[in-house]
Amino acid sequence: MSDRFTEKLRRQRRRTRLRIAGVVLAVVLLLAAAWAVWFSSLLEIRDVQVTGTDHVPVERVIRTAEVPMGTPLPRLDTEAVAERVGELLPVESVTVERDLPHGVRIAVTERSAVAWIDRTGTPWAVDASGVVYRPLNSKPSHLPELDVDADDRRVLAAVARVAADIAEGDEQLLRDTDTIRAETRDSIELDLTKGRTVVWGSAEQAEEKVAVLQPLLEIEASSYDVSAPERPTTLE
Repeated sequence: MSDRFTEKLRRQRRRTRLRIAGVVLAVVLLLAAAWAVWFSSLLEIRDVQVTGTDHVPVERVIRTAEVPMGTPLPRLDTEAVAERVGELLPVESVTVERDLPHGVRIAVTERSAVAWIDRTGTPWAVDASGVVYRPLNSKPSHLPELDVDADDRRVLAAVARVAADIAEGDEQLLRDTDTIRAETRDSIELDLTKGRTVVWGSAEQAEEKVAVLQPLLEIEASSYDVSAPERPTTLE
């Protein structure tokens, strides 16, 4: 009886030692894997790829991104990289992804011009939110000029929004619009071809104003008022 008990106790101790050894081995392997991933050169950053750029040089994006080459990928702060690239004016949005085993992918979406504005004799592209983001080689004939105070951010944003709404709602009206001007957010006017003027008012109710203006322009007049789209008027 005593021998059987001793043998049973010995087997239990052996199983316990094996379990402990297994746990220790698992911990060691886990730590080794964590070290390999977070601190070794196994997944170090060696390459940065940039997509989506037309007007911003890839080299400029890479330089601005400041991706720490040689750093293990899991330790890369993708949000910080995206924030730095997003500070480039022509960049509207950016995503940064890890590309195992050694790459980083930066996908850029650039701003789209809806109009242009003159800055000391140089035309600059303006996006739908009113951001003046890059100089142009020449005045774009397919986009309207914005005649506003470029330092007045609220007015500039309102007028740019009108340009974007016109582009989305009526391509012909966009082609016919030479200039969009305003002194305040509620005094927006369009200068059209053939010497015609449209009193637009505020940037609100753009869809209704476009819809009303389309048939209204069939009437020969010098001025069209759609500031209150439910009561449009013309002036000969």
